[in-house]
Amino acid sequence: MTERIFVFVDEEELYSMMKDLDCLYCRNPVTASKHHLKKKHLRFAIYYKDSGIGKFSIPCYCADGGHGRSHWHCPMCTKILQRTKDYKIHITNHGVEMTDQSTVELQPSTVLLETLQTDTDDRTTGNKSSCMKCGVHFTTTSNLRRHERLQHCQDQQPMLCVDAKNGIYVTPKDTHGPRVPVHIQKSFSLQILLCELEECWDFMKAQAQRGNPGRECRHLIRTNLARPYTPPPPLCVHSLEDMTCKHLLSTPHTQQCQEIHSRAGLDGVDCVYPIFWGGHELSERCMYFSVYTGLKDKWCQFGRTRVTFDTRSGIWKCLCDFGRSRCVHKCLSMWWLFQERPELLGNALETSADDVGELEEEEEEEEVEEDDGVQLCPEEGDIC
Repeated sequence: MTERIFVFVDEEELYSMMKDLDCLYCRNPVTASKHHLKKKHLRFAIYYKDSGIGKFSIPCYCADGGHGRSHWHCPMCTKILQRTKDYKIHITNHGVEMTDQSTVELQPSTVLLETLQTDTDDRTTGNKSSCMKCGVHFTTTSNLRRHERLQHCQDQQPMLCVDAKNGIYVTPKDTHGPRVPVHIQKSFSLQILLCELEECWDFMKAQAQRGNPGRECRHLIRTNLARPYTPPPPLCVHSLEDMTCKHLLSTPHTQQCQEIHSRAGLDGVDCVYPIFWGGHELSERCMYFSVYTGLKDKWCQFGRTRVTFDTRSGIWKCLCDFGRSRCVHKCLSMWWLFQERPELLGNALETSADDVGELEEEEEEEEVEEDDGVQLCPEEGDIC
């Protein structure tokens, strides 16, 4: 029986290996014709360079993957991975360089053209979007973006600079699902190159052990396409006073906001930086804020934390891990939103004077009990 291999340098190597025998990469018996290989395997191939040589891997549908699902066999070790994204990360950790199809160009075949039915009517009606590289058509733009990301390595994720002085950026953590931002710091003047995710630490540590100490994680790489720093609308004291007069913030919270805001000004950075991803067609149900803390901890490694506001439910969340139901970081974000986008707050602003009075009484009691002063941060997930 022909031995299965999972990496090829060109299509002919794949064709000649099976010569119209049963496909070695499918669970059920099927003739490994060129038609089948192009439609089922080559269409989703992943391309990379190993020691400067262009190669590609194809997805497998054998019984090893379970339930007939597509999966990937690593050609460098025995590991099997179910998701394309995980496979790319895995083989990158083996030291290969991801590429597009430039080294092993796979031209659109007759099979693909027949399968995907690319005709002029689809273009004129606007019901399909086409890939600029290979011409494949998709019914939705989200499917097109996924195809471009997986097949052509086009990671077009936004990257915003929130602190030009210290070289701090925010970018989506993942390429799918909610675009939750993560902080990274890349400053050549400060000689800092860090991402706040542990998985990225492990990746860069592994690369350093392999002799690539300058290798960056996928988030740090995006700084090459970062937008120029644009300062957000600054916080104004009169709007904070207006919130206090309307009983939207208690007096202790107002004082805490003023203190943090002043400290940020002395450090020469923005106290609150709202994160709008712009024209990337990302969901705006949740708003995110990069908020100055002036601290260095696991939840704010670069002196900033992330605050999330759900515009539908009115729920606020912060990364800090203390026990208050309303932390200063949420209050600072609410201050910015009250000043610039009050229509998004909705029911979150419906706080009565009695509620504020009760909050102030509770805070005064807690201040008496605590020897170390007032804690400024809450437990993640509490409702503001």
